[in-house]
Amino acid sequence: MQIKKDDIDKRILSVSEDLFIRNGYDRTSMKMIAEKCYISKSNIYRYYDSKEAIYETLVRDARNALLAEAKHMVDPGFIRKDLNTKIEEASASLADIASRYRTGILIMLRNTGGRDRIMIEGEYTRLFVERAAVDDEDIKTLIAKLLIVGLTDIIMNHDGEEDLRKSVIMLFKYHYKGLTGFGEGGQ
Repeated sequence: MQIKKDDIDKRILSVSEDLFIRNGYDRTSMKMIAEKCYISKSNIYRYYDSKEAIYETLVRDARNALLAEAKHMVDPGFIRKDLNTKIEEASASLADIASRYRTGILIMLRNTGGRDRIMIEGEYTRLFVERAAVDDEDIKTLIAKLLIVGLTDIIMNHDGEEDLRKSVIMLFKYHYKGLTGFGEGGQ
């Protein structure tokens, strides 16, 4: 029985997604992907030029969505809004992105030394450091990185869209207002 090419392509992406999330990009080989797909390594190369091409297919939309949201957060119209509105809008948008592109984000963020994680973390850190009302650059950088770690943990551990959205909003409230942020109509 001949397996359809679309089925093989979908299987390659599905297996790669699982392996990249579980093992990380660097610790996943084309051989591992081929073995889990029950096809030869050379057959994978009929569909993708490299492991990088598979990775790019899996994360492109997630990366673009996260970078577009970062760009939105520095838009003058967004900056002029009051803090509560910014928290609600940004957290709702990031929760939507996290829900829609969950696996792509996990692949990027779980790859701790990967260029996409470094770029996304760097962009969000830069935005926070530029705008935070704290004098110590190291502390501002640490706080921004903690937000990335928290977001990664939420995406990893919350499957349901509503649960994920609620947790992202709580993370943002805490991130920007501390524990007092929960007393203001929060969870």
